[in-house]
Amino acid sequence: MKKFPLPILPLPELVLFPHTVIPMLIVEPTYVKMIKDCILTDQSIGVALAEPINDEKTIAKYTPQKVATMGKPVLLEELDDGSIKVLIRGEERIELLRVEQNIPYLIYQVRELPDIKESSQFHFDGPKIERLKDILFQWLDDTVSDSVERDTFIDSLESLHHFIDYLSMFLVHDRSMRQLLLENCSLHERIQVLSTLLRGDYPDCEDEMVLEAIKEFEYGGTSEVYGKVVH
Repeated sequence: MKKFPLPILPLPELVLFPHTVIPMLIVEPTYVKMIKDCILTDQSIGVALAEPINDEKTIAKYTPQKVATMGKPVLLEELDDGSIKVLIRGEERIELLRVEQNIPYLIYQVRELPDIKESSQFHFDGPKIERLKDILFQWLDDTVSDSVERDTFIDSLESLHHFIDYLSMFLVHDRSMRQLLLENCSLHERIQVLSTLLRGDYPDCEDEMVLEAIKEFEYGGTSEVYGKVVH
């Protein structure tokens, strides 16, 4: 599979998913420069969940996760203080392989990490999917007051991948669980996990017992997901 260099934006809370769009405020000058450079050259960036590094011996500030999402930045506004508002359009899941550059900003050698091909298909109008759709649409009613914006968002859900990725990004509150969902290359398994995890009624639909059981299984007794890739 083809490998290529990609600037990486490490964020301590956000897990960006493919097939999603999210606005961001970028304040740190290093990452403002990175995004402006990428917009100028029409290049994508990688957005990775990250943990701050408290080590005075290294110039690195964050530890990005090994699996991230490549997205296209779109400049919305430049503010007087030097920060910028951008829109990131999630494109593909990627795997970070090795550091290519640290200065002036972080660049990794990466490769795309697509979903596996599966023999059976979920139906977009099946009962399991319909329940998850109801949860997402209830969230949408609560968070987006403009009916035109809500309709535009709904119209953007062109495939099951769009729907499941938005659900994973906005309705799963635990960041390590979001990272697990991003790392899972089976759409079927992601749907099963979400169906099991989001068992209650919106907004308190995330089942804590199921959440801890999944993390216990995946991490062998710990929910810590950081420290996989250090630069």
